[in-house]
Amino acid sequence: MKTLLYFLAIGIAISANSQQQGKQSLAQLEESPAGSKIIWFFDAVKSGGVSDESIEKYFSPKLIEKMGADQLMGAFDNIKMNDGTLIMYQADRKKITEYKLIVKGSKSNEWMEMGFYFEDNPPYRIAGFTIDTIEGSFDSLELMYPKSN
Repeated sequence: MKTLLYFLAIGIAISANSQQQGKQSLAQLEESPAGSKIIWFFDAVKSGGVSDESIEKYFSPKLIEKMGADQLMGAFDNIKMNDGTLIMYQADRKKITEYKLIVKGSKSNEWMEMGFYFEDNPPYRIAGFTIDTIEGSFDSLELMYPKSN
C-alpha cells in the first residue's frame, strides 16, 4: 500500500466530545465548522490552488509555522497533478477534531482514505491531513461530493 503523508497534526489535544460521531451526510459536513473546511479543501483542489489569505484562514498557525505557507500551497498542486479532483464517497467523524473520508482521484482513479485533523477549539482550522491509498473496491458507495466533477 502506497502512503502519502502530507501533514500530521502536531501537538493538538483531541476533544472527548462525541456528538454526531459516525457517518456524516453532506449537509452535516456543510453545517459543521470543521466539516465545512473539508468542503473548502476539496473545492480548493478542484480550482487548482489557494492564496496566502486562505492558508491563514483555513490552516492552524502551528501547522503554517511548522510547514510554511509555500509547502501548504504546493500540497494542493501536488494533489491536483497526481490525483486530479478529489471525489468524496464517504465521510466519517471519529471525534470533533478528526474525520476520515473515502475518496477517489478523478485522474489517478485510486481509492484513498483521507484523514483530517482540526484544532481543538474554534475556529477548528486544519491542523493536519493525510492521504493513503487503500486496497479494495468501494464502488457500492454513492458519490457524495462534488455532485459533478
